[in-house]
Amino acid sequence: MEGVIIKKAFVQKILREESQRLERNQGLEMRKLLHFHTGLLERERDFKISTESGMDGQLRFKHKAYQRFLDLRKNPKIKNGRRIRKRNYPIHNRFVFGHYYVIANRLMVEFTKEVMDGIKREIENSHG
Repeated sequence: MEGVIIKKAFVQKILREESQRLERNQGLEMRKLLHFHTGLLERERDFKISTESGMDGQLRFKHKAYQRFLDLRKNPKIKNGRRIRKRNYPIHNRFVFGHYYVIANRLMVEFTKEVMDGIKREIENSHG
């Protein structure tokens, strides 16, 4: 039973750290690229970490739907014989999938005996 608690604490810790990194990194890029917008996209993001039955942890990321559309490449339109390219703003896929793979890698690699002992000490210190 103790091992399950330690594993859940480890997963929660990784998800919390990576959600903070995702929020910070994506926010920096949004502020850099979307300076002509209201900032609503950045403010309306929500990161929630939860534990549900049968799982050690889950990270939910809510955002405005049009954030995905800003990321898509647009086909050039032809007007008066000229190609007009609309710019895409890479603010979604690069960050979400990049952090997804980092989370998966950290969960596979970083759960060592030393980490387990450290989490066990943290739990004992917080309860004792």
